[in-house]
Amino acid sequence: MSAFPAGAVRAAASGTMSPQCEARTVSSRSAAAVTAEIVACDGHEAWIASDGATHRATIAFGCLVRPEAGDRVLVTEADGAIWVLSVLERRSAAPPRLWTDGDLEIVSARGDVRMMAGAAVDIDGATSVRATAPEIGLHAGLAHFVLDEVVHVGRRITWYVARLRSVGQVVETFAEHLLARATRSDRLIAESDQVRAGDIDHRAEGTLQLQADTTFVTAKTLVRMDADQIHMG
Repeated sequence: MSAFPAGAVRAAASGTMSPQCEARTVSSRSAAAVTAEIVACDGHEAWIASDGATHRATIAFGCLVRPEAGDRVLVTEADGAIWVLSVLERRSAAPPRLWTDGDLEIVSARGDVRMMAGAAVDIDGATSVRATAPEIGLHAGLAHFVLDEVVHVGRRITWYVARLRSVGQVVETFAEHLLARATRSDRLIAESDQVRAGDIDHRAEGTLQLQADTTFVTAKTLVRMDADQIHMG
């Protein structure tokens, strides 16, 4: 493993170091980049091993891939500190991780941004996940939605499905105009079915059948029955 330039690193006492690691500082003299091995990381600080000695270093802002213990990294001395510039080699099975303390933006000024994976893609937000675009496309063989509450605010919803099934304890629909068109409609109500309206118009081209143990037909002013034949009893 490459060593730091002679005289660049000197021992110094420090109360923040791990008992297993020897605290060191560096001179302000700049040095060429060399390689070292990561011993441990804590936030932006790292402990590196080079030529049998352990030094404290700072992970550079541009080192977005989070170093892990055992990584072979590129380091240099600048402004009186040792800096970890980049991760050269990973010798463990730990996945690469882009890491930063603050916000992270990925910007493509004129092109597309794609996320591709051979297996799964997970997006996990501690508070929220937002997607904003003039058009959003979702293509999947199977989609699962587990939601406590859904609020939709929009002008139109259009569904084209072979089969739609809705299961719930309470379904409420509020609309100024409700239109349903179907070739066949079946309704199975276990208990009561109530319809309250200003006017009701039921028309059948074939047969209209009303059947019950008890039937009441009540009108305030008029009940009219008109047909070529009327059979009662």
